Amino acid sequence: MNLLALIIGIAVPGSLGWLALLLLEKNRLVLTSLERIVWALVLGPTLFVFLAFVFHVIGFTKLNLIGFLLPNIVILAILVFLAIRTGAWAKFRTANPVPVSDPGTKPIKRWIFVGLILLGIWTAVKIFAGAVDLFSVPTYWDDSFNNWNMRGKIFFVSEQLELTIPNGNGYIQNAEGVSSYPPSLPLIKTWLGDLRGSWEEPVVNGVHLLWFIGLILSFYLFLRRSETKAVSVFGVYLLVSLPLMLIHGTNPYAEIFLASHLFITVSCLINASRAKDTEELTSWLKLFGLAFGLLLFTKNEATVIYAPLLILMLAWIIREKLRGNRITPKQIKILAAKVALVAACLGLPWIAFKWFNGLTFGNAKSVTATQLGFSLNVLNAIWFQLTHEANWLLLPLSIPLVIILSGKRSFRFPIGILTAFVLLAIFIQFMIFTIAVPLHAEAVNQTGLNRGLLHIAPVALLLVILLTRQLMLEPEKD
Repeated sequence: MNLLALIIGIAVPGSLGWLALLLLEKNRLVLTSLERIVWALVLGPTLFVFLAFVFHVIGFTKLNLIGFLLPNIVILAILVFLAIRTGAWAKFRTANPVPVSDPGTKPIKRWIFVGLILLGIWTAVKIFAGAVDLFSVPTYWDDSFNNWNMRGKIFFVSEQLELTIPNGNGYIQNAEGVSSYPPSLPLIKTWLGDLRGSWEEPVVNGVHLLWFIGLILSFYLFLRRSETKAVSVFGVYLLVSLPLMLIHGTNPYAEIFLASHLFITVSCLINASRAKDTEELTSWLKLFGLAFGLLLFTKNEATVIYAPLLILMLAWIIREKLRGNRITPKQIKILAAKVALVAACLGLPWIAFKWFNGLTFGNAKSVTATQLGFSLNVLNAIWFQLTHEANWLLLPLSIPLVIILSGKRSFRFPIGILTAFVLLAIFIQFMIFTIAVPLHAEAVNQTGLNRGLLHIAPVALLLVILLTRQLMLEPEKD
């Protein structure tokens, strides 16, 4: 029953996400069939609980099974109608498959093939071992207990969005604590509990494996757009081999939940920067609007750190497209309005709710009231963690190395979009934990900072792979 509840609990929101993606790219299908499914399974549950949240806050529904299903069935029916009426469904059924990289005229050498099979098996074993732990061990530690599962269970029992909650240690937290985090992850757990009929930890924790596998598949499918199967499989092996990535990917924390959404959002921008015509650019940017809006509903870091960077990268893309005459000023105004509308409809309700309820915009702490002060001990701790511990293996060394070796090419459009995002995101993470006094302990104790770096790690690894391949294939260019 637990497995059945988990499958249904993922499939229903997934269908909502799939239709939303299809409608946004109806003029030009840019996602492969598998990409659309994977993205729907990552973004769909967040969209599903966002709609339930809006209807609940307005006062139309409770947070019970009917409260989750009713608004989403209505929206699902509308999406089905629009998919048929606008021709999106017909285009999906008749469109040619989206091409992926196929430098496969040269067969893979036997030893490479065997090596990839062995790496694939070892990767699967590691994920399976983590999954066994995720499904069998009850939640017992820190945010997984005091925040995500605690809030989800309180919503499940009370059938309403509670802002004042016990923290699991005998104390009561007010609205300035963990309730300032978006309720998306707890609501997904509440939905699964309502569907199951009882609060079962294997079900509510098992959903975390979805985002880890979704991140892995999104990473692989993105690489397949420009790289061989061998490079793409090896990239997945590297991603799963990052110790902290594997640990969090199979634990009920929210970092991989955010990382999977962030990777998809960044993917939209990179693909938009590579778009060859206006229709393709339009589809990618509308998908970006959806992913961006839902990203704001994942964790506070998305609003405070990543949203400004993503908007900056978007502005760079628009500037380059205008300079290259790939789109007219009139077209960009219309497109920008569409993207802003999609993002605002998904992002503003939660931000407005926070504002009206006095919830903080920081990491469970107020941003404006944060005491500032530089700490050399924090810098020493960060340096030690990145150079003497195995959390990230050689990734911290690889990032500056490939950028230096690539020279100016690493900052040229379109790869410069990825380089700028990674460097700015890492810089902001370091700066926040270095100068924000309440966060100094989290940097020294390897909690908040390492979890923040988890959000960026997949995008950073992608940058390393793409720049390395560029160096290998075009070594003679400056």
